[in-house]
Amino acid sequence: MKITVFTITDCYFCKQEKDYLKSNNLPFEEKNLEENRDWLTEMLTISNNFAGTPVTKIEKDDGAIVVLKGFTKEEFDETLGIKADAAKTAAVAPVSPTPEVKPVVEEPKVEAQALVAAQAAVEQPVAVTPAPVAAAPDAAAIAAQIEELKKLQESLMSKPQAVAQAPVAAAPVVAAAPPVAAAAPTQNAVDDSLAAILAELQAKINSANSGGTQGPTS
Repeated sequence: MKITVFTITDCYFCKQEKDYLKSNNLPFEEKNLEENRDWLTEMLTISNNFAGTPVTKIEKDDGAIVVLKGFTKEEFDETLGIKADAAKTAAVAPVSPTPEVKPVVEEPKVEAQALVAAQAAVEQPVAVTPAPVAAAPDAAAIAAQIEELKKLQESLMSKPQAVAQAPVAAAPVVAAAPPVAAAAPTQNAVDDSLAAILAELQAKINSANSGGTQGPTS
């Protein structure tokens, strides 16, 4: 295919056409009418006296000749088959598959310091303070006190009888009123007092034997 372009120096559309042909790698022959007057006669002949530039003569490989007046990109694309070639290339070219983008799942982050602190709290033994155990009362001491009280009871029980059997001295006769002798304690009062003490001590012994917490009293 042979392309001939008739141009003039300060023609804007001439410049556009030349840039178009260069961008599509199409070789062409430029004939500037200002350089050779004979080219003007040739251009007017092939363009049927078209008074303008550019004028392009395209001789295809099959012998067909096409004359384009002026420059329109769409007209040149259709004549030169540029759109069809581009569409054919696009249809033949393999389409690269779009890579699958997997969502990024962030792993949960655990602060090392918090993890160590939690592990230490779990592994640390719990101190258990034993409850104080009350000392059991001394049963032997209480038993000794009971024996002493029994002896005291026997001693007190024998004293009133001795007093009752002893002779009572006659009181001297004086002018003043006779003195009043103090009454001796009765046997029942002594027995009740000792019985109460013994009952209290016996309760303490029972409490000591059953694990009570009350200590002995003197």
